[in-house]
Amino acid sequence: MEQVRAAVIGFGGMGSKYAKMIYDGEIKGMTLAGVCCRNARGQEILRTEYPGTAIYLNVEDMLEHKEEFDAVLIVTPHTSHVEIGMKMVKAGKHILMDKPAGVCAGEVRELVEAAEKAGVSFGMIFNVRMNPVFQKAKELLEQGVLGKVTRAIWICNTWYRTPAYHHSAPWRSSWNGECGGLLINQSQHYLDIWQWLVGMPDGVLATLDYGKYNDFDVDDSADIQFFYRNGIHGTFITASGENPGVNRLELWGTKGRLTIENTEHLYLDENVMSTDEFARVNQEVYGRLEHHLREIPVEKNEMGYQKLITNFADHILQGTPLFADGQEGLKAVRIMNGAYLSSWLEKKVSLPAEEALYLEKLREKQEMEGKQKQ
Repeated sequence: MEQVRAAVIGFGGMGSKYAKMIYDGEIKGMTLAGVCCRNARGQEILRTEYPGTAIYLNVEDMLEHKEEFDAVLIVTPHTSHVEIGMKMVKAGKHILMDKPAGVCAGEVRELVEAAEKAGVSFGMIFNVRMNPVFQKAKELLEQGVLGKVTRAIWICNTWYRTPAYHHSAPWRSSWNGECGGLLINQSQHYLDIWQWLVGMPDGVLATLDYGKYNDFDVDDSADIQFFYRNGIHGTFITASGENPGVNRLELWGTKGRLTIENTEHLYLDENVMSTDEFARVNQEVYGRLEHHLREIPVEKNEMGYQKLITNFADHILQGTPLFADGQEGLKAVRIMNGAYLSSWLEKKVSLPAEEALYLEKLREKQEMEGKQKQ
């Protein structure tokens, strides 16, 4: 195989963006074989602007022509991700999934297992990982510049959304359509980055607000605590109804503090010696540990989507390791499921959370949606 023949499933905002990238030759090693689009307007655009590209009316139509493509990019509403992914895996097709990997960790886990058994690739479109500021932060953490990491705090309330956004699609911002709000939608990327940098938490305690800023039943504000057996404590604060927002991640360790500001700037405030060592040698009652702040230069964040999708093609063609595979998608969903369950049960929840209990409580939310306001 010299080129991966890719088919995009879903031709909405992001689906059309990915299709154009591939069609325009921005993804080395990949060609656009077809697009699955159910609406007439989208089909007309494909006929006029993407000549030579197959148009599939639905997933079943795609499977009847499965010899025409090798891999798919799944860019559909959240609740359909696992179902479509399973069908493609059974057909022997590699899958690249837009976030989230699914709604329930149990279903995502089954998809990951099915892909591994079928010998097909399962990648995630976690393009935020391609941002040089996060890549450099991960590099520094792996080098041990902070020593033993003790605390992480992330405040991100740059997701301000008005009703125009929430009403832009019938499935958005609802338990029955999206199976959640802020955590399953906007926060998936940063929950992924959290565990990528800090590691997968062992427990979660979440305080969520539902419809605090909007006329809906799902979450639009969250204060989440993450717990680790190794002693790290984390706090994740986010909202979609506050403005102006801030995006700041701070990580503390025995050797200093690492700060990421607005996903663009990286600062390292280094202690002249570790806190452990200073505690041993200091003899002054109010001894002050000196530290020095400097900005770490990073490249501009450019072509993140292109780099990630190219990596997927390289993985299929050459065996290059994926930047984010299905297991990573499962981790982000597990954190999200655990946070919701903690909020619903009003207590700390161990991770991974009970899959059956999460699904049971989600069904209850779906059954009650809209009834309390009637």
